Order: sequence, then C-alpha cells, then structure tokens
Amino acid sequence: MQLHSATGQESLDAIDSVTESRAKRSLLIFDDVWGDIVHFHAVQLPHPEVTIEVDVEPKVAVASRKRILAESASKGWLLAVAHHPFPGIGHVRSEGKGYAWVPVEYSDLPTTKK
Repeated sequence: MQLHSATGQESLDAIDSVTESRAKRSLLIFDDVWGDIVHFHAVQLPHPEVTIEVDVEPKVAVASRKRILAESASKGWLLAVAHHPFPGIGHVRSEGKGYAWVPVEYSDLPTTKK
C-alpha cells in the first residue's frame, strides 16, 4: 500500500520501535503518526528509561522509546497512540529530562435540528 501527500510525496514508512517484540515497527504516515512505544504514559513519558515486562529487550526498548519520543517532540508530530487517555491523539513535548502528553482538544459534535 502506498499513501501520498497532497504534494505527491510517498508518505508511508515503517520505523523501528522495538518494545514488545524484536520485530516491532511503527507506521509513520505523512511524517506524523507514532506507534505503540509507551505502555503507561503517566510513568514512561516523564521517565522513558522505565521498562515493563512486555519490553522483551529492555535496553533496546528504552533506546527506541527515547529516540522516537525525542523525534516526536522535536518535529511536533501529531500522534495517534494506544495506552493514552481518550482521545489518544495529541503531541509530545519535552519537559525536564522526559516528556509530557498534550492531547488535542475535542468536543461533542453540535446537534442538528430536524
């Protein structure tokens, strides 16, 4: 499958994000979508060095997490992620020695009168 941006550039890539398995990849779509690299946002965003049991290779998982978080924050990627509060869409910003989650604003759709 190929996706192209409005400018015609190919916009689908797989990036290494080893956490739960050695073969783990995240999809990077239009340079701004992040995969499953944080399992408990309240702990692992401020402390990306923290691992959990599903990180099959903890040192590799920490390196992947730090690299992708740094790139996400520096490039301002809009992220669609698992293991975060609803809506699971937002940005990561650098904060101290770690990162913080900045969710997108959302609200109910306006009701229409019939």
